[in-house]
Amino acid sequence: MKSWPKPTHDLVRKALKTVKTETDRKYFFLRLKNPHWIEPLAKRGFFKHPPEKKDLPDGYVQYPFWPELQYLKNVVQEAPEQVIEVVSKIPSTENSRFYEDVIDIALKVDPSHSTKLEARILEYASGEYPFLNPRFEKILCHWSSNDQVESALTLTQALVKFQPDPQFGEKQTRRKVDPDDLTTLLQPRPRFNEWEYQQILEKGVRSLSERAPYQTARILIDATAKMIRLTFHQDELEEAGSNDHSTIWCRRVNGPSGRHSDSQEMLVHTLTLVCERVLEIAPKSLPALDRALRTQRWNLFMRIRQHLFALHPNEQTKPWIRELILAHGHYGKWEYEFEFQCMIFRACENFGANLLTSPERKQLFEAILNGPSEQAFREWMGDRFTNELFEKRKRNFHRMQLRPFAPVLFGKYVDYYEELKAEEDNPVKDDDYAPFKSKGPKLGAERSPKSRDELEIMSDEAILSFLNKWKNVHRDPEEWWVDINFEGLSRTFQATFKEQILPNDWRLTFWLKNRERIIRPIYVRAMVLAMQERVASGKFDVLDKCLDFCNWVLSHSEHSNEIEANFSNDFREPPGWQSSRRAVGDFVGTCLEENVNVSITARQSLVSLLDRLCTQYDKQLDDNEPVLSNLDDHLTEAINITRSRALENLIEFGYWVRRQLQDDQADTPEVFTILEKRLASACGFPLTLPEYALLGLQFGRICGLNRNWADQHRSDLFPQESFTSWKEAFGNFLKYNRPYRMAFEIMQDDIRFALENTGKFKTGSNATRNLTDMLGEHLFTYYLWDYFPLTGKDSLLERFYEKTQDDRDRWSQLFDFVGRSVKSSGKHLREDLKERIIKFFGWRFEKKESIELKEFTYWLEAECLDPEWRLQSYSSTLDVGGSVDIGLYSQVKALRKMLDKNIPLVVECFAKLVERAVENDSTNYIASDEARPILRAGLANSDTTVQQNAKEARETLLQRGHLDLLAEEN
Repeated sequence: MKSWPKPTHDLVRKALKTVKTETDRKYFFLRLKNPHWIEPLAKRGFFKHPPEKKDLPDGYVQYPFWPELQYLKNVVQEAPEQVIEVVSKIPSTENSRFYEDVIDIALKVDPSHSTKLEARILEYASGEYPFLNPRFEKILCHWSSNDQVESALTLTQALVKFQPDPQFGEKQTRRKVDPDDLTTLLQPRPRFNEWEYQQILEKGVRSLSERAPYQTARILIDATAKMIRLTFHQDELEEAGSNDHSTIWCRRVNGPSGRHSDSQEMLVHTLTLVCERVLEIAPKSLPALDRALRTQRWNLFMRIRQHLFALHPNEQTKPWIRELILAHGHYGKWEYEFEFQCMIFRACENFGANLLTSPERKQLFEAILNGPSEQAFREWMGDRFTNELFEKRKRNFHRMQLRPFAPVLFGKYVDYYEELKAEEDNPVKDDDYAPFKSKGPKLGAERSPKSRDELEIMSDEAILSFLNKWKNVHRDPEEWWVDINFEGLSRTFQATFKEQILPNDWRLTFWLKNRERIIRPIYVRAMVLAMQERVASGKFDVLDKCLDFCNWVLSHSEHSNEIEANFSNDFREPPGWQSSRRAVGDFVGTCLEENVNVSITARQSLVSLLDRLCTQYDKQLDDNEPVLSNLDDHLTEAINITRSRALENLIEFGYWVRRQLQDDQADTPEVFTILEKRLASACGFPLTLPEYALLGLQFGRICGLNRNWADQHRSDLFPQESFTSWKEAFGNFLKYNRPYRMAFEIMQDDIRFALENTGKFKTGSNATRNLTDMLGEHLFTYYLWDYFPLTGKDSLLERFYEKTQDDRDRWSQLFDFVGRSVKSSGKHLREDLKERIIKFFGWRFEKKESIELKEFTYWLEAECLDPEWRLQSYSSTLDVGGSVDIGLYSQVKALRKMLDKNIPLVVECFAKLVERAVENDSTNYIASDEARPILRAGLANSDTTVQQNAKEARETLLQRGHLDLLAEEN
């Protein structure tokens, strides 16, 4: 603690006497930094009365700031135990701001201290408080990454659970009147908004799963089961059985949460990822995990099991896979769900004929060939049923059902499957399998009012008339989950246009001549998409006509009102040309793809389209209407918006020209003419943050096309006078461009600017914090290339460490990055680079910062560095508190691999490692199979010191429960 003077009784009395008004109080406590005032203030009751929330006359609620608690935040790092004791005794309050400050205090101190505030934080997480700016994901990371796993697990249990539908009572009343009322479907939700919940899952819970994967999985399994239960009314549960309708609201159990993901899907994705982590880092827990999943009643948990078994088809999972395959009773009735067919295919691929016996396979294949039901198809098609359509349906069904078994088909079944494959236009892929079963309720399905067969027998005039006049948007009366709408009709028209109209010059001419008669742009978009598909397949016979049509589309502005009069407010398909213009942008992108190989003769036409796409008004960008709600990710926005995506295509156009001319140095002046036009103020639309983000990402490629232009316009693309814009551009430049020499030469000024402004990065989201890490990685590489010395006034790397002095997690991140880079260099590395790397290690080791040195794992595994140096350096890091916890498994494995290089040093390191593991209660991360050879070699060594190290390590591990080490003696 800093040497602060202890206040006398008289000083305290006089000081507090001056605090008369609210302003005085704020001024006094915000400026007070002396921790010795905690005791006298506590004795006088200053921490006993936190302000309550205030209900204002206008209906708003105010959550007052408490200066006294701010004082405790100011001094907590110098007197953590005192502060935490005081905070623990403060009475509960309805003021959410109080609890936010408690979390801040917990984040400022060592986790062993902060967990003493667990009860207060749980009080906030579990109560009825409105969340103002919750940082639960940070406290989860703080605890889980610092061995306070139990506290993190307890908090997770409170955070991830769902609450009943807030309209439950009202919906239940309406349901009693009309049991078929679809508006009574229950929608449970977590207590957080979707963005906050996503942060908790992705940054907090997933971090916890690295330390306690099985325990985390159990919590998420329970939370998911309860969430599903809350989607049903009580009287629905028995009838529901295992049908949770999860294939509607969670089409894939794995994968990141995307644009349309809601909280239910986020929870399932996180659960699946955590289960994957169990298999990767705690495989001995797999039987227990499988039991926990299979005992749940809902279908979702079987899908997760199928997904896990598809990832890990091995002898342990083989019986479970067989059980699922043989128990499936619908081979001839319904197409497989996505996860089930993945599991079958990966298992058949891995085990071959050993998975199922010949009689078992024959029984399954015959069941497939006996389906599907003609009667069911006839009822579904009604008057449209024909034998020809049913035969087509049957053969497609057989192809889909047999595909996962392809590696184990035999006899007539393999011959039939090959026959079916020969008929297909496009090979079946995993993603072609239905995300939900053919039976049961579905949401979001769409259908055309006319089938493709019906459209194909109509004349072009009749099709155009139907497209313009049809407006009967409705739900299918028999399949209530199916919408008959414009989107469904548009897709069917697109298929007809692609297959029947584009190849027919006479019919195509009709549509191009009558394009002005098309009332709804959604059908214009369908035509462009059909053109894109034709070009993507390598058919360029009508390319010029397609390019001309696209130019016509772009003659319509996004904010044009010319078609408003043709729509009523009842239509779901909104008027406007936005989607059609986006389709043109995608069409241009397809033309520029390397594998499509459009001829250079299209150069001028593509330039004309790119000019318009890159410089015209874009509603989403210019009116600040983001594509992704609640997601501050401007690059993701950029690649989903027409104009910013066009800028990416513009850069690709330059490289397309060079490929077509077979000249890597060819000039592409059109690219820079359009870029300058976009940058010019005369354009009328200043660059937006998504555009800055995308141009920053592409800056390396811009340099490759024209270094001089990039150098001259660098400040336009990276405007330091507008820090937010600069950060978007520079952050994405760092993230998506590896260090290279030209970048340092052009970007030196921005690199130095970033270095001096790292403090500003800390105030943003985790993405901006990562910007600091990426900057450090680039700087290390430039140091390695000898652009500046390791230390001294000219060293940018030393300046980086000075600027991050108060955020030493960045040090550990950089140390870990260097280790990973060295490891990935293989067995050989230039001597001058090795010397600079070793010099860097020596410099960092002198600082004796354990948060850095504990990241030595990858250094230890780096085969390009001398084994003796690695072992000696590792031994030194262990002496100052490095390398513990989850990295132990890899470290012991690396030591075992170096046994033949230096037994004494390996055993010495292992003995120190065991000692460290005991201190941190993490010996369970030491694998006995890896430890046994090291102990055996140490005990057999002639050096008594080596023997003693081995004996002590072995005895310690036996005491900590590693009794399997005794197997060597039996």
